[in-house]
Amino acid sequence: MRYTQAQLAELAGLSKSAIEKIEAGKLVPGLESLGTLFDALLIPYIYRERIIAALFPGMLDRILGPAGGVPTAADMADLADLPYPAAYLALPEGYVFGTNQHWDNTFPGLQAKASMVEWLFTEPYAKVVLLDWERIAHTFTYGLRMMGPLAMSPTRIADITQRCESHPRWAHMWITDPVEPLAQQPILRLASPFDWSISQREVRIDKPHLPHRPWVTYRLTPVRDQAAAA
Repeated sequence: MRYTQAQLAELAGLSKSAIEKIEAGKLVPGLESLGTLFDALLIPYIYRERIIAALFPGMLDRILGPAGGVPTAADMADLADLPYPAAYLALPEGYVFGTNQHWDNTFPGLQAKASMVEWLFTEPYAKVVLLDWERIAHTFTYGLRMMGPLAMSPTRIADITQRCESHPRWAHMWITDPVEPLAQQPILRLASPFDWSISQREVRIDKPHLPHRPWVTYRLTPVRDQAAAA
């Protein structure tokens, strides 16, 4: 749901003037006000940490300890131990910090320093392996449009959109909301790169807190609840 400035001010307990200044980038809200805005706007918890890191550089490192910029050998070993496709991603754009072999086999070209959004719209193979490409691509596009301005630099967002805008579905997805976001139904169909058999996978997202890391663990696990997948 989209709110007017007056509605958002009332929900968040802030003045309309403060909301105007925040939207214009002239005022950085305090943590208490930011938390209130998060709740009023129903910002998913998975994005909140990165938004705080962008608005208050260095604060999370002081509170939670230094965050490594790249995965360590131990981090990569943890990922390698998982028996299904998994990667370390930064959301909302899906920047890739690291992957395991199952991920590399399933998503060729979507390795470290790539981004999920760009891969979905520039790699023709994406539609082959992801049978629910439309829903996944729309979900990532929506996340970038809504959360990107809070968590990323305008230059980085412009760079991504420039690379993706030639795709015939990009313009529509960029200005519309997904009918069924992946978070509401995190089951997707995946084609095996070896024999093209179809399996159902559940998207599971974990956030490492000890030690503090700037990524999430994005896992495509076998579906445990078959009723949910039906």
